[in-house]
Parts: sequence; structure tokens; C-alpha cells
Amino acid sequence: MDTRKILLIAMLFVLAITAIACAPAPAPVPASTMAPPMDAPKPTTAPTLAPTIAPTVAPTTAPAAFDIKTVLVKYVTTLPDGFGGVQPAALKDQMAAAKPFILDVREASEIATNGFIEGAVNIPIRTLTKNLDKLPAKDQPIVTLCASGQRGGIAMSVLQMLGYTNVKNLVGGFNAWKAANLPVATGAPAEAKAGKSPEFDKDLFAALDKYVTTLPDGFGGAQPAALKDQMAATKVFLLDVREPSEITQNGFIEGSVNVPMRTVVNNLDKLPGDKAAPIVTYCPTGQRGDIAMVTLQLLGYTNVKNLVGGFGAWKNANLPIAK
Repeated sequence: MDTRKILLIAMLFVLAITAIACAPAPAPVPASTMAPPMDAPKPTTAPTLAPTIAPTVAPTTAPAAFDIKTVLVKYVTTLPDGFGGVQPAALKDQMAAAKPFILDVREASEIATNGFIEGAVNIPIRTLTKNLDKLPAKDQPIVTLCASGQRGGIAMSVLQMLGYTNVKNLVGGFNAWKAANLPVATGAPAEAKAGKSPEFDKDLFAALDKYVTTLPDGFGGAQPAALKDQMAATKVFLLDVREPSEITQNGFIEGSVNVPMRTVVNNLDKLPGDKAAPIVTYCPTGQRGDIAMVTLQLLGYTNVKNLVGGFGAWKNANLPIAK
């Protein structure tokens, strides 16, 4: 390359450097227009959440299963003095003063043949629980009756267990009324007027309804002579539900076991372990014996009878008495 070209290139290089050095500096940016420095982001803190507490649910308690024994314990242990029996003369006086509801639980054919007590309402025993709307209120006086006192005692017990608080049974039944030469009406009793049936515990009502509607012929009554024959033929458990003082004073049937009426349900261990074993209950007149029979039958004893007329009838038949 010749010297001229070299000198030309060198001059151009010097001019370029000079131009750059002489260029004006850029104007400063006002502070107000400058973006402020950004702070470093703070760390994110997760919110504190209270723990969720499950709602407290009260445990569900299943209703207690119905137990007829509980009902019977309360019933027999609180039986009043007299055990709900009313003698014919006392009933006549009561009728003159207070007008009790007379409930005749015999069959219609018996009434047609033998007559009835004036003012009585006839509801045969097996239909009793189906006709409670024909009875007065639970606190009103009611007197039950049948031929001998056996069915009347059953009716009284059933009504008392259902909550009727003023029920009695005519001791000796219609036969005793007639024997006392008290007035007897003939024809047909007046029809009972239906009203509103009171409310009952449904399980208790179901148990008593089944019991009443399935009562056997004879209604569990054992006549003295028939009991004597039964005792000669087979082993019978004789349950005397009188008080010990009554036994001391009047004697007893040989082989009897004494369990006073109010203690029967709490002394079932003294009865046969086999609930199908033959049992005959008795008291002075048949009243307590009837209650005992009903009680045991409701507890599942399947072969229980009551001595009709009680120990008094046994003595009147001149049957053996132990002292």
C-alpha cells in the first residue's frame, strides 16, 4: 500500500475519535420522574386457622324393652288392704250412696238365665279390652262381677293394671249376691254407651288384650272337689297367698307353700322351675288367689288355676285341713 493511502486512513481514524469525544453528555433525568426503588417482597405467611371441632352428638339411647314383670312387681307390692274385694252387703250400701259403675262380665246367656244386678252393664270378659270406651273415666268407681268371682277378679286385675284406680270385685260374684237375698233384675241389662277410650301404654295394653281375649273355658277356676281329685292323681303345687297369721288361725291345705300375695313376684324361686307344672293358688275367698293366678299367667306360667271360693270353700266342702 502506498504512503498516501496509509496517511489518509490514519487521518480518518483520528477524526472519528475526536467526534466521539466532543459529543454532548445526555441530560440527567429529573428525580421526580424516576421510578422509586422497589422493596424486596416480604415472605408470605399462611393464615392461622383454628381446628374444626366436630359437633357433639348425644348418644342415641334405645327405649327399654317392655317387661311385664316390672309392671307386675309394682302392681302386687302395692295392693291395698282388702285386695279390691267388696262383699254383697257393702256393694248394696255403696250403690245407694255413690252409684258405682257395675260391670257384669258374664256371658249374655248367663244373664238371661239367672238375672242381674239392676243398673249393671254387660261386657263379657273376653271382650273387655275391646270395649273400654264403654267404661267411665279411670278414677271413677267400678265394681266387676261374674257368677262366682273368678272372672270378676280377672277383670278387676286387668283394669287396675291399665290404670283404673277405683276398681273392686264382688266377692263370691252374683251367686253371693243372690245368696244374700239382694234384689235381682230380669230381662236384659241396658246397653252401654260408647264414649272415648282413654290412652294406655301400648305394650302393656297389647299384653293384657292378648291375655283377656285368649282366656280358656273355665277361666282358670278349680272347684274344691275337682282340686282334691287332681291332687290324688298328680303332683300339684299348692300356692297359699294368705298372710302367715291367717294360716296359723285357720289352718291350710296339706302340702301348700305359703307366699303372701304382695311378695309373689319377688319369690318366684319358691315356685316350680318348670312353668308348665300344675299350680293352684288359693286365699280365704278366692280374691287374692285370682290376682295371683293372673299374675303368674302373665309371667308365662301355663298351667295355673285358682281355687274358686278359696280356703273357705274348701272348708265348707268338709275337705281335709292341716294345722
